[in-house]
Amino acid sequence: MFTDLNVKDCSSELLEKAAALGYSALACWENPDGGGGVRVVGKKVLSPRSLEELKQALAKIPVGKTVVSVSPRDTATARWSAHDGRVDTIVMTLENIDVFDKKQFSTMKYYGKPLEIWLSDLRRAGSVHLARYYRRVNLALRMKIPVVTGSGASDWSQLPHPRAAVYFLTLLLDFPEKEALLSLTSHPYSVVAGKVGSSG
Repeated sequence: MFTDLNVKDCSSELLEKAAALGYSALACWENPDGGGGVRVVGKKVLSPRSLEELKQALAKIPVGKTVVSVSPRDTATARWSAHDGRVDTIVMTLENIDVFDKKQFSTMKYYGKPLEIWLSDLRRAGSVHLARYYRRVNLALRMKIPVVTGSGASDWSQLPHPRAAVYFLTLLLDFPEKEALLSLTSHPYSVVAGKVGSSG
C-alpha cells in the first residue's frame, strides 16, 4: 500500500513508473485521471496568507474528491486547519516550521490530523534547517501524531523507490523504521481511501 501524497504532475509516464516501483496510490496536483493500475486522487495544497483566505479557499473545494492539505503561514491558520474537517493534512515546510510548536501538535493530535512532510524539502535543506526539522518531526512522532510523506515529484525521474524513501527518513530524520514505513503506507493511504478517484 505504498502511497505518495504529494505528486505535482501525474503524467502517464509517471504513473507507469509508480506502478513499477510498487506504489498503490498517488495524490496529484495535475492530471489526476489515473491509469496503470495505480489509484489516483486529486490534491490541493493551500498556502493562505490569512485565516479568512483559507476559509474562502476551502469553501470552493468539493468535499470528498480531493486530498486537501494546508501549509499554514501563521498560528491562527495552523490552529484552524487542525480542527477543520475539510482539511486532510497539515504541511510542514522549511518556510513555516515556526508555527509547529507543542500546542499546535497537541491540537493536531486531539483532532487526529496528520502532519505532512515532503522529501523535496528535505533534499534542499541545509544542516541548520535540517536540525530544526528533525526536532519538530521527532516531537510529532513522540506525541503519536501520524506523519505522512510525499515526494513532491514533478516528473517520473523524481519519484523515489518507496524503500529508498524509508531509508532516507531513517537516515536524515532518525525515524524508527516502522514509523517511516507507516508514513508511506497506512497513514497516507487512509487519507486517500476516503476520496473518490480513479483506479487504473
